[in-house]
Amino acid sequence: MNSEQEILEQLKESGHRFTGKRKEVIDLFIEYKDRYLTAKDVYEHVEKVYPSISHDTIYRTLALLEQEHLIEELEYGDEACRYRLSCGPEHHHHLVCLGCGATKVLHGCPMEFMEIDQEDFTVVNHRFEIFGYCSTCRLSGRGQEGGGQK
Repeated sequence: MNSEQEILEQLKESGHRFTGKRKEVIDLFIEYKDRYLTAKDVYEHVEKVYPSISHDTIYRTLALLEQEHLIEELEYGDEACRYRLSCGPEHHHHLVCLGCGATKVLHGCPMEFMEIDQEDFTVVNHRFEIFGYCSTCRLSGRGQEGGGQK
């Protein structure tokens, strides 16, 4: 799902309104569809158009978009959660740049190679991301240990 119109239709079908503030959030995710963004990134973008927007509105909008499977959430180890436009319903994983937040979809799944034979545990879901630095960040010097997205 990559267009504003598709997202609008899904929100309407789910009984949600498509407000100007939600449009700004969605447009930002569409513009940066291959990057993870923090709630702060989203807030700073929307605040330019709607100076009185609250952080609560941003968090509620992110929660709604995640609930509707329009965005995906990722917890960076010691940092804030980050969000990106959903890649779609097919099972996949990502390469994630710690410098700029860029992502690339990985096809195939490492779970295929794991032998999980536990009688007292049933796997119902999993996530797998590989963190590192893209070539642009490495060349610009952001690809240093301890670096991160601004």
